[in-house]
Amino acid sequence: MTLALPRSVHVWYGSGAVATSVFNTVPGLLLLIYLTDSLAVSPALAGAVVLLPKLVDLLVSPYIGVWSDRTRSSWGPRRPWMLAGALTLPVLFAAVFAGPPLQGDAAAAYVALLFVAAALAASMFQVPYTAMPGEITDDYHERSTFNAWRTAFVGLALLLGGAAAPVIQSSFGDDATGYRAMGLVMGALLLASMLSAVVGTRRAPRPAHVHRSEGLLPQLRVAFAHRHFRVLFPAFLLMSVAGGTMVAGVPYVTANVMGEPAYTSILMVCVLVPLMASAPLWKRLSVRIDKRGAAGWSAAVFALGGLGLLLIPLWGVPGAVLSSVLVGIGLSGTTLLPASMLADCLASADDAGRRQGGVLAGLWTSGEAMAQSVGTGLLSLSLAVSGYVESGADEVVRQSDEALRGMLVGSTLVPAVVMLSCLAPLSFYRLTAARVGEPDGAAV
Repeated sequence: MTLALPRSVHVWYGSGAVATSVFNTVPGLLLLIYLTDSLAVSPALAGAVVLLPKLVDLLVSPYIGVWSDRTRSSWGPRRPWMLAGALTLPVLFAAVFAGPPLQGDAAAAYVALLFVAAALAASMFQVPYTAMPGEITDDYHERSTFNAWRTAFVGLALLLGGAAAPVIQSSFGDDATGYRAMGLVMGALLLASMLSAVVGTRRAPRPAHVHRSEGLLPQLRVAFAHRHFRVLFPAFLLMSVAGGTMVAGVPYVTANVMGEPAYTSILMVCVLVPLMASAPLWKRLSVRIDKRGAAGWSAAVFALGGLGLLLIPLWGVPGAVLSSVLVGIGLSGTTLLPASMLADCLASADDAGRRQGGVLAGLWTSGEAMAQSVGTGLLSLSLAVSGYVESGADEVVRQSDEALRGMLVGSTLVPAVVMLSCLAPLSFYRLTAARVGEPDGAAV
């Protein structure tokens, strides 16, 4: 058992989550509506634009994990890659929202190209960042401490990205100027967060492992043979799809169902303050009933909040606020606990001293990005099926009652059902505190 790491390492590691969460949250919250309501892109094409970069990322991120595993550096194997992402992602992110003088298909092509490049830059940071907790400590509960700090910073990032980004965007009379200013501010935030994680983790251990010489496909086969990872991974994907669907639906519901776009920031605050505040409580519950049980309860709380949001037309703003608080509490657990369980899988994934954490982390991060885009895609499908009408920046379109019902169901009931479905694969997860360190081939 290693000694506990300095608190500063926990905190600076956690600060990197600001970047990963802002990059996932702001496009999830604003990119679809930016395309449909400012660049006059159809909902179906806009959903494809959001999804395409994640398909590319799904193919590339595992390779980044392999290359990270094989990296030899005085900085360790992870931090050089994190620095490369830190120096490229902020510029590309700002460019995505640069407000080109394009509309329709041409605008969609521009955004898709820049978003693909930004997603790859994000993976250069996020894949090695995700791999770190599983290899710099062998303490089962310290991994939860790392991820408690990470969850707190996720909440801060969502507060900045989910609440501040819409305010920045809407504070300008011209839509293009608002999106451009928001992109620049969020890009600066990405840079500060990523550099702080690179510099702040320099005191973390840099364990030496024998690198794996085989190619990606053999390593992927080994990864999916890891019995704990192969049931945790689909559970986490379903959690991410649920979160992505709900976040993407917020600005549509506030603007069209509640009739006030300013409610976007209010509801996001109601989600994010409980998300940050409840992270220590989920960690304590995971110590008492273990991580799998706590993750199941967090999924149930999220789903309850989602069902409450479905009733917004009946109980208005007060009910929306209460339901958003429940969503935030549940989202805290579904953020902290799967990440901590992943770190346990990473720690048990090496055989014969060979590093494989980057491969599993690459699968995890690409799967997370893909799942969130699938969530956005589910919403765009609900909009397209229900007859939502896209518009340019200066157009005002009155949506039909069917379109309003479609966006409400797609933003609330659909993510609640998807979240509850994660309980099925989660029920087969068996990596508890007592079993950490068992050989990967041990019987379940």
